[in-house]
Amino acid sequence: MYDFKSVEKKWQNKWENDERFKAVDFHPTKPKFYILYEFPNVSGKSLHMGHLKGTIPADALARYKRFKGYNVLFPIGGDAFGLPAENAAIKYGTDPKDFVENGFKTIIAQLKGLGMSFDYSRAFCTSDPEYYKWTQWIFLQLLKNGKAYKQKGTVNYCEHCQTVLSNEDSQGGKCDRCGNDVIQVNRDVWFLKMKEYAEKLLGNVDRIQMADYLKEAQRNWIGKSEGVQVKFQIVDESGKNIGEVEIFTTCIETIYGVTFVSLAPENELVEKLEPFIKNMNEVKDYQRKTALRSEFERKSQVKEKTGCLLEGVYAINPVNGKKVKLFLADFVLNGYGTGAVMAVPTHDQRDFEFAEKFNIPMIQVIEGDVSKCAVEKSEYLEKNSLMMNSGEFSGMKVKDAKPLMAEMIVKNGWGKKVVNYSLKDWPFNRQRYWGEPFPVVFCEKCGIVPLEEKDLPLLLPKTHDYMPNANGDSPLSKIHDFVNCTCPKCGGKARRETDTMPNWAGSSWYWLRYCDPHNSEKLADFDKLKYWGSVDVYTGGTEHITRHVLYAFFWQNFLYDIGAVPTRDPFIRKMGSGLVLDSEGKKMSKSSINGVSPQEVIDKYGVDVARMHVHFLAGYEDSCQWTYSGIEGIVGFLDKVWKLQDIIKGDGISEEHEVELNALIKKISDDYENLKLNTAISACMIFLKKIKADGYITREELRQFLILLNPLAPHMTSEMYELVFGKDILDASWPEYDEKKTTKDDFNLPIQVNGKMRGTILVPRSISQEEAIEKIKAEGKIQIDFDGVKKIIFVPGRIINFII
Repeated sequence: MYDFKSVEKKWQNKWENDERFKAVDFHPTKPKFYILYEFPNVSGKSLHMGHLKGTIPADALARYKRFKGYNVLFPIGGDAFGLPAENAAIKYGTDPKDFVENGFKTIIAQLKGLGMSFDYSRAFCTSDPEYYKWTQWIFLQLLKNGKAYKQKGTVNYCEHCQTVLSNEDSQGGKCDRCGNDVIQVNRDVWFLKMKEYAEKLLGNVDRIQMADYLKEAQRNWIGKSEGVQVKFQIVDESGKNIGEVEIFTTCIETIYGVTFVSLAPENELVEKLEPFIKNMNEVKDYQRKTALRSEFERKSQVKEKTGCLLEGVYAINPVNGKKVKLFLADFVLNGYGTGAVMAVPTHDQRDFEFAEKFNIPMIQVIEGDVSKCAVEKSEYLEKNSLMMNSGEFSGMKVKDAKPLMAEMIVKNGWGKKVVNYSLKDWPFNRQRYWGEPFPVVFCEKCGIVPLEEKDLPLLLPKTHDYMPNANGDSPLSKIHDFVNCTCPKCGGKARRETDTMPNWAGSSWYWLRYCDPHNSEKLADFDKLKYWGSVDVYTGGTEHITRHVLYAFFWQNFLYDIGAVPTRDPFIRKMGSGLVLDSEGKKMSKSSINGVSPQEVIDKYGVDVARMHVHFLAGYEDSCQWTYSGIEGIVGFLDKVWKLQDIIKGDGISEEHEVELNALIKKISDDYENLKLNTAISACMIFLKKIKADGYITREELRQFLILLNPLAPHMTSEMYELVFGKDILDASWPEYDEKKTTKDDFNLPIQVNGKMRGTILVPRSISQEEAIEKIKAEGKIQIDFDGVKKIIFVPGRIINFII
């Protein structure tokens, strides 16, 4: 009888003691293959079922590639800094450092208990000083190269977590961590110039192998748009010029229909125009109210339109000299374009609704019915409608007029053609304790001064107070011995930055450190980075994939530009695992009460059963509903595999099993390459059914079958291989298949007449059309009027159809 507990312990100890999965830098003969699993957040006390869904396919691929003769790098670590770990530490009443260290030890032990073939010698946490020294080093390079800056900005802020959030951390207007509403505030913020890299990020998106919907989500987040930036002069009631406002538009064809200009409430132009605005109290009140709304709320198309007229000031449309009113409107965002929008109510539904509410005139400039709603860009471009009320362009088709109008704007000095991106610079500081300290000081004489590289890492000081102060400043601001320091440049009094970096900082480059994790002199040795190159396959969840991968692209591009890494592309292929759902279709997680502990399944059924069952439920990229239903089928399957030892007969490959085994090798190889573990399991079950029906399996057939099954059930197959063959299965090579032997030579050829099935005949798969016709005539089982045949449709190896 198979004792899974003793067998699993035996092989897990052996793999660890023998360091069987340790990667070799610069292997002299084997090609490299780098597989990366998205390291887990160290914010819980144990792994959850979703980790099995994500890790096992990557492990199967790593084992498969080793059998194929590759030098596989398959590392693991812990994403340990940031709000998730800090909140968990506060919840459990422990020091974040102790919480992370103990939690990571537990995670590593659990991963080993799952039979995961990671190279554990390269493991680290992002909160390890030896690691975040280099996160700080990267920030210094960003600062020195003008890619990091600090200034006041309007940012997303969570009042509950008391910290600034990026757009990516507050999608849907909710804090990504606590779920509370996010507001807009003005704060001193560290920004990274991510927007400057937008075009390079699009290049990464184009090159990476990833599901189309994920690539589209990233392109949408970057939000590239080509248009014209136009200057509108601003005048007071007397017509005196008092400034100008630039607007960005992708619809220059509608400029003759502008009847008002909308400004973002935060637009700095409002402050400049204050002496001329007659209702400044009302304006400031509107600005205050807008600040309480999240960006998500402001962009919502279904909310009621709000705005505030700037009384006493006007904008002048450059193409026709018409004076139009200026409004503040909360749907205009300061971070996109210029923070100002030309409003054309007849051709933009949002402007249409705004104009109706505030009784603003409308001018139609493109034909169509605008009596009830706007005729928008998608409609008029599809129809290539005619221009109207547009001066010399009236009567022209939109597509013809559009480029000519842009040229007119540029030629007259009213504006310029520009490319814009909705991607914003990355707000990079958080007002919390558990994160990388910024390696900079503030000196009254010298300004912002970076620490010298020799002084890294700047260690995070100890404290028991993890809450921001009343002003929302980081807990570090309360540690005076940390804050007060001397300036590295002039030696005078200075103070340290007390905000910390976001949890995304350490996860934006960790795959590079795996290439050389113990290097104290460099981020990583350049030759090792060159050897391991881009990650061949990166697996993990899909919930944070858009932001994480874009951050990864950004940091990798920057490091490439300064010569620190050899490639712009961090990953060649990215695959995202589906979710594990409960019986009500809700996501299972460690933070919810609906989770099923993997350990419960392992204790009752064994690791190999748990590995196979969760992946028999659905494909890797598909979400699945957790159920115990069917798990006994996996138990029964592995029980039958174990008992194959009792029906071994003969050596070699039997003629009876030759086709099935070759087909299985081909099928399984393709499935492992594409992480299709569910179909791989199914194929193994079909093969086993054939073997059981025949009542025997040869030694060589069993040897090859155990190797094929090993990536799925490594413990049982390792034990059987040792018992039957006296060797370690990890020393074996992947079986090869003969393409000619993957299908049987004879098959039943379907015969149709006018598309209707008339029967089949047994023929060789290589049979020609002429031979098939002769065979049909010779057998005479199917009566066909060959004299009346007008056409014959013959698909070799598939079907023959006579059209009469």
